[in-house]
Amino acid sequence: MELYVQERPFIDTAVLPLVPVSFDRNIRQLASQFEWIQFVAGCLESQFKGRIVLLPAFSYLQHTAAESAGAMLLAWEAEMTESGFRHIFYLTSDPSWQPFQSELNGSVVWLPAVPLEHMEQKHRETVVDEQVKQLISIIVREWQEDKT
Repeated sequence: MELYVQERPFIDTAVLPLVPVSFDRNIRQLASQFEWIQFVAGCLESQFKGRIVLLPAFSYLQHTAAESAGAMLLAWEAEMTESGFRHIFYLTSDPSWQPFQSELNGSVVWLPAVPLEHMEQKHRETVVDEQVKQLISIIVREWQEDKT
């Protein structure tokens, strides 16, 4: 956040991870999704240091899904837009957000969850690098479209 405060005029892109929470039998799967999204988002932020800001994860109860959490997310989006973010990306492994995309000004980017806990470090880095390259392509494309 210190860099954000210093470089605020140049930071026009926010990345907000969307992570479901549950306390039932899905808890391990959701924890794995959270770890994946946070890891990828952190790598993405380091690639674009000084241009994007990674926000703390937007957590919601899985059984409420996008329907009830959507209103809260719209409030977040309004606040981010008022704060000067021209580009907003929502990263999630929860497919229930995809139909909600049309109500948002930001872009919902669905990332299939990859369980990292049993992966060797070298393989983990390769998988994450590939995902980050795809995200970079999506973000740069939106920046370029904004200039035209």
